[in-house]
Amino acid sequence: MCFSATASFTAASFTATAGLLTVSRASNVRELPLAGTPLLFGAQQAIEGVLWLVLPHPDQAAWALLLANGFAAIALVLWPLYAPLATALVEDDAKRRALIWWLMPFGVAFALYSGIDIARHPYRAVLAAHSLCYINNSPYPNFAIGVYVLATCGGFWLSTHRALRVFGIIVTAGLAASIAFFLADLVSVWCFFAAAASLALLFHFTQRASVPA
Repeated sequence: MCFSATASFTAASFTATAGLLTVSRASNVRELPLAGTPLLFGAQQAIEGVLWLVLPHPDQAAWALLLANGFAAIALVLWPLYAPLATALVEDDAKRRALIWWLMPFGVAFALYSGIDIARHPYRAVLAAHSLCYINNSPYPNFAIGVYVLATCGGFWLSTHRALRVFGIIVTAGLAASIAFFLADLVSVWCFFAAAASLALLFHFTQRASVPA
């Protein structure tokens, strides 16, 4: 959520609450990574909320740098690894599960590239037009964006669970809208759509919990 500190903290509270509910409805350990997804969204939104507070103060520059790169690391290093793992672990169909596992090399490659890029070119967050922009003057090549989408969204597209496919559609549409309309705010704005998609995960786990064992 990139529009204000209040919006970011509100989103953090919403997604964290959704995450606590989904985790409480997980039926086994294999479901916990997927169930915990809204908690990670909440952590990202909380980071942005703090960034809104510290960026106007030059004496807080060190904290701003740390938070900006923490946000970037979650979005660009953790998610490409986390998404295919979480979706593969809950997939019931063996063929679909195998296809999702094949997305892991893409996630690993992107995460390694991003980790090295962040280390060499640290991000800084700046306030611009009622939004947060993350800049490191090292733009990703176009094909890398495709790899990112495949790693972070592909597992949801392939899922046999309807709610997870809806989740994938929402975050993919959000990513496309971010690229088309927000450009420099890409990572931040896309997380707004991802946070909204937490409702699909909450529905998924609530529905599964209501089915008799």
